[in-house]
Amino acid sequence: MIKPPIPVNEAGRLKELHSLRLVESLPEEELDLITKLASDICETKISLITLIDSKTQYFKSKQGLEIENTPRDYAFCAHAINTPDKMLIVNDASEDKRFKDIPFVTKDPKIAFYAGMPLSTKEGFALGTLCVLDSKPKVLTVSQIEALKSLAKLVERSFESRRKALELEKVYNQMQLHKNQSEEIALSIAHDLKNPLDSIQGFLELLQQEAGTSLGEEAQQYIDYAKQSTQKMTGLIYEILAFAKLTSLEENKVEIEVEPIIQNIIDLNLPTMKAEHIEIEYKNLPVIKTSKTLFSIVLRNLISNAIKYRSPERPLKIKIDIQNKIDEWKVSIADNGSGIKKRNLEKIFKPFYKEDKNSTSGVGMGLAACKKIILNLGGNISVESEPGEGSVFSFTIPN
Repeated sequence: MIKPPIPVNEAGRLKELHSLRLVESLPEEELDLITKLASDICETKISLITLIDSKTQYFKSKQGLEIENTPRDYAFCAHAINTPDKMLIVNDASEDKRFKDIPFVTKDPKIAFYAGMPLSTKEGFALGTLCVLDSKPKVLTVSQIEALKSLAKLVERSFESRRKALELEKVYNQMQLHKNQSEEIALSIAHDLKNPLDSIQGFLELLQQEAGTSLGEEAQQYIDYAKQSTQKMTGLIYEILAFAKLTSLEENKVEIEVEPIIQNIIDLNLPTMKAEHIEIEYKNLPVIKTSKTLFSIVLRNLISNAIKYRSPERPLKIKIDIQNKIDEWKVSIADNGSGIKKRNLEKIFKPFYKEDKNSTSGVGMGLAACKKIILNLGGNISVESEPGEGSVFSFTIPN
């Protein structure tokens, strides 16, 4: 075994890795779709998104492997990050003096084949790799190699989007801005967030075109799921842009049908809903007059929040109801999810507060934005919740 060399930019690389808070973050569905697709395209048992810390290799996403991390000295990827622009391919690890004696080659999972593309930031820091592994020696085709490189680009765009989200949180915490200044920053960062998402969408479409019929039905489905997730994020950013540009809420009030808005939210969350057997119940919802953009933002956030904090003990059920209260509409979104502790009921509407402190899948602006929108529309928002039983979010808007 030959220990992996330390990159010349190691100090800066580790600083970049820690600044993105990737190691401690929860699994992300979009990244899991990419590793599933990588295994399917390359026909390997194992695929990973790895992060190389000072002494440990962590798995941000994994398919076909149960462990969560390995020592850095045993990691193929720790060798790969030394050439950030070049894929490392080991067709038969038993014949490679760097790897033939490491435990993961001589013992379970008995790795024989490895191909890993470094995941680099704009500054040139290789944080880890997207890699595929198998227990038998293997040679990838040219098209498989190119597909793996394209998928690695998608992961890099995801990391860049995360950086922009963290920058937004930092700006909010550090500065107290007037309304106009806040809108300018929101517009700027929303545009910055949109650009990497456009790139991800483009790479997915290119991958689908290049691979064509060579991909199996399941792989095509993974690409479609990833495209839907990208479209979901892009739609949310367009709503942020629209919110920042609004000058008169009264002028933007129109009669809207609520059911198509809910169906659109269902479509955008379809991969998770199918996988987790989530049900959303609603019927005979009225036509209401309000801002379609703002109403959609609130509904999207509340439904997404219910999905995000679903209970692991039972399938999630969400019930949506709208009642006419003479001079106002009352909208209720009830779920049987994890619930919220009573001491946190007031805190959840504060910017950047998150019920799950370990979650980094968002920057915690959702409920704060909902409250601001509803107050601007002349209504109110409240929540009733029982830990372990579920929550009911209710908001009113003038009739």
